[in-house]
Amino acid sequence: PVHVDVLVLLKVRILDREYSFASKGEEADAHIREVAHLVDEKMREVGRNARDATPLQAAVLAGLELVDELLRMQRDVSSVEEDISERTNRLTESLGQLFREVETD
Repeated sequence: PVHVDVLVLLKVRILDREYSFASKGEEADAHIREVAHLVDEKMREVGRNARDATPLQAAVLAGLELVDELLRMQRDVSSVEEDISERTNRLTESLGQLFREVETD
């Protein structure tokens, strides 16, 4: 038997334009749909706030806003990771001291 790969396309709409992607499986397709939905929402939001913006300008502004959000979240995660590390170190030191006290008793 001959095996024939069939290209399955995933289609999404952003600002009323259709974009096609090669399907990579259900999980990846769901991710692409979610990303496209977020991009569409952000571009529409930018369009409402900057009514004279062309689609390209809306895309650039939406991209800037999305990357700004990403960088803020990365900083927040980094801050939380540092806090967890500091707390873990303090706990480890406290437990070490407690074990030493128990051993000397």
